[in-house]
Amino acid sequence: MNCNQARTLLSAYRELKDEEVDTTELDAHVETCASCREMLASYTNMGEQLRSTPVCAPPPEMHAKLMKALADEQLQFLQKSAPGTAKTPEFLKPYMQERAEEMQDQDQIAAFSTAETGPLPIIQARRKRRRSIPLRVNQLGVIGLAAAILMMIMLGGLTSLLMVARNNPTSLTATSNSVSQPTDVAQKVYNTQTVYSDVTSALPDGQNIYYSASGLVANSESWMLMQFNRNTQVSTPLLAAPSSDPLIVLSASNTWLVWLQFAQPQAIPHTGATSTHIPQNRYFPQRTWSVHYLSLIPQPAVTTPAQHQATATPTVTATPQDGKTKTPTQSNTSTASPSLALPTDVLLTHGIFDSDTAPDWITTPVQGTRMLGDTLFITFIDQQGISHLQSYLLGQTGKVAQAQEIATAPAGHVLAWPTTDSTGTETYWADEWTTPDGVLHSDVWQRQEEQHLDHSRGYPAETSTYTQQLYLNDGMSFQPQVVDDTLFLLSTSEVRVADQGVVTPNGTPFPASATDTSVAFTPRTDPSVYQSPADASVHGTIFMIPLSGLDLADEDTLGTVGQSTGFQAGNGYVIWQDTSGYQMYDVQRQTDVTLGNTLSAAALLIVNGNTTLWLTREKNAPGANVTMQAFTWPNE
Repeated sequence: MNCNQARTLLSAYRELKDEEVDTTELDAHVETCASCREMLASYTNMGEQLRSTPVCAPPPEMHAKLMKALADEQLQFLQKSAPGTAKTPEFLKPYMQERAEEMQDQDQIAAFSTAETGPLPIIQARRKRRRSIPLRVNQLGVIGLAAAILMMIMLGGLTSLLMVARNNPTSLTATSNSVSQPTDVAQKVYNTQTVYSDVTSALPDGQNIYYSASGLVANSESWMLMQFNRNTQVSTPLLAAPSSDPLIVLSASNTWLVWLQFAQPQAIPHTGATSTHIPQNRYFPQRTWSVHYLSLIPQPAVTTPAQHQATATPTVTATPQDGKTKTPTQSNTSTASPSLALPTDVLLTHGIFDSDTAPDWITTPVQGTRMLGDTLFITFIDQQGISHLQSYLLGQTGKVAQAQEIATAPAGHVLAWPTTDSTGTETYWADEWTTPDGVLHSDVWQRQEEQHLDHSRGYPAETSTYTQQLYLNDGMSFQPQVVDDTLFLLSTSEVRVADQGVVTPNGTPFPASATDTSVAFTPRTDPSVYQSPADASVHGTIFMIPLSGLDLADEDTLGTVGQSTGFQAGNGYVIWQDTSGYQMYDVQRQTDVTLGNTLSAAALLIVNGNTTLWLTREKNAPGANVTMQAFTWPNE
């Protein structure tokens, strides 16, 4: 035996002797090696000193606090385990009974009724379970955990208590209005100087922020599409010429930028004698609109005049006095010099929005978009008031993107909020309508794609079939959004808490009298230019439903029951507002994120990709700098 082998065993020499392990070879080496004898003596002396150290008695109340914490952990473990598969250690049973009695009152509050005796209490929903990495703990594991905690108490009682409190889920209650509350996100402030200082809409993506803004150009208000670099804090126009009509950014990715051009409302001129019965401000019910996209991949600087003419930015002509609205025409103002190397503006689709044929609660032509790779999903209303859900494949060289019709809605219904899973094989959207009492309702639809091999022609060919069905048809399921293969939606139903904390909608509308109307959503666009959809002000409970894995279709909740609004989703997290302020949940890590007062002054709030962007004021003075604030999650 050499010295290296001997020194490896010397640290456990006492244990080897106690266990009656044969140490003959080791003893022989120690007798002949002075350095190893010295090391063994050092280990022996250290052990004697540790064994002679007096035991520190914990405070009298420490045992009760520890048992309470262990009882809470055991209760959560039992909730996650199948019935009859987990047992409680005998020493914990008295404390389990005590904790169960304390929690009984909370369960009775959660099972609230719809009695018309007054507003219902605002409660925090009980989450059934987190869909984090599965943790399997048996009975011996619980006992081992108790022993570990006792050891921590002996080494440092106060520190151990703080660690237990830190890992107790009840300590995660949000108090975002507290001045002293810590913030998990790292926000940054950006300033840029541009003539287009009144931001109408924006979408952050990567190191850039794409926004549309207006400003005075040649003494008239004009709109421009801008690209703001977060590193250089410089804004660059993306269009060869400004637009006389508002521009709204719809979708942005690393590859594509999609926006809407929506004609200004045109006033109806007065004819004949003025009458007091005729409103002074009347407008034509029809407004033209068009959707455009461009590639964010750098393009060659050399282009031909014919290419400019073919891809010129469509502009909307003013409505003539006869009341007939013209469709978008090609403008001759797009005559950019080839040296500018501006991206090519491509017209995707266009139409006419008619407020006389559209449902009276709809004020805008486009109700939602979703980008997945090169595919754009979009919902819009045509001139006849019919709502469509279509998809477009962008960037086909030399081809005009063709619409693929996915769904249409009957008269009076509007399709909104298209969303897909990460593979694009499952598509979800909302179908919204109002009842005669003016209440807004919504169902969630699902389309599934199945791929299989077709051998009918003598050789295998991959084909796809689609099935379409109502996924949730209670009339109370709004704003579906898929994040990390988890479906999120806002439900206006009351919540039922069943055995083991299983949370589900109970099919009864949450009473309006119990809704805190002081909780108002923060708009994504300047409402004076482009109004928010009607469902943006809906208050409800956020449900999350896994679309894959062991917890498939297992419902869970976020936020305060019945009070959440302003729900937005990024790549791996969601943000909403409720009675506690702004809330954030990391979907990938299955944890809450503390926002504190970060967004408290936001006038516009936009979540896209990994970035949350907000502006603290809606209008800027002419020539003023544009100030934007943002954070990226996870923090950069």
